[in-house]
Amino acid sequence: MNILLIISKNDRYGAQRIFLDQVHILDKMANRVIVVGRGTTGFVPDAVRAMGVEYHGLPLDGIKDLFRLRQLVRSHAIDIIHTTLDRADYFGVLLSFLTQRPVVTTMMVPRYHPGLRFADKVVVLSNKLKKVVLSKGIKQEKVSVIRPGIDVDRFFHPDQEKREAWRAKLNTDRYSTVFCHVASIIPRKGHLISLELMSALKKLGENPLLLVIGDPLSGDYYMSLVDAISSLDLKDNVQFTGWTADTSEILSLSHITLLPSENEALGIVLMEGMAAGTPIVAREGEGGAELVEDFGSGLLYSNQEDIKTLAEKIVVLRQDKARYQALSDDCRKNARDFFSMDSFGEKLMEVYRAVGTH
Repeated sequence: MNILLIISKNDRYGAQRIFLDQVHILDKMANRVIVVGRGTTGFVPDAVRAMGVEYHGLPLDGIKDLFRLRQLVRSHAIDIIHTTLDRADYFGVLLSFLTQRPVVTTMMVPRYHPGLRFADKVVVLSNKLKKVVLSKGIKQEKVSVIRPGIDVDRFFHPDQEKREAWRAKLNTDRYSTVFCHVASIIPRKGHLISLELMSALKKLGENPLLLVIGDPLSGDYYMSLVDAISSLDLKDNVQFTGWTADTSEILSLSHITLLPSENEALGIVLMEGMAAGTPIVAREGEGGAELVEDFGSGLLYSNQEDIKTLAEKIVVLRQDKARYQALSDDCRKNARDFFSMDSFGEKLMEVYRAVGTH
């Protein structure tokens, strides 16, 4: 199948990571994949070219770009158009109208826009997002829930040399429980909740370590976290790694993965945490909560619950070694059974085949 994938942002966030995984697995499944993005250099174009996949950079800001896209559809005999993020979605539905090719859009964030109404199929990452689009009048048969795939083997078998280097650098053996919070350093990702959790654990006599993977390590929000670390007396209990490609190695040194963020479509890092064998903590009512509810993979954080209560639950879990190990094993098994890249690719192909027969 000839597939045109269009994305309209080029930064290093979860949506782009999922998009690149989609490019990888569709290419691996012997499809002809052509990618269009904004700009000719940066995270997305560099990653696509590294896969050996054809890439075209367009501004995506006017009628000229629409006609360039039409030419790509014709010259490459495109069967399916698949778009990611708002601007790409609008270009996709217009391109579909011009070329009479079906268009699928993936809704990556809990934000509806009218362009979704005109897609042949809307892929959502979680049931939370499905409720959003159904509430806007999109028909149920047009919506498919497809959780992203992850490279499960990478988290099952981290690089041992890199792992030991991180162990020495972070000195993880000093701590009773190691937590990993993987997210961009922006307010909605809930870093302050993770800091408050560390403080509550210390008051319960624990010696926790919070590893924060993400960037930027600058700006007002980052400095507010630095101030909070000082005021909560957590200087020896929090380490920022910045962004790193060694997430699997750091997760392998951790015991629990945290993502108590707001406005979260799903949280692929929670899936990665499960693959690494770490129980997870997600915020109640967010997309990631479904991973706890559906798989029993950890604990939920609630705005209505005292952070001390969550800390107490974690202490109880960690003290019961048999229960913790069983939960860790279940997380790995569910990740292997449900989150593989092959499963992700086949579900996408099912959607493409369905819209291609209309």
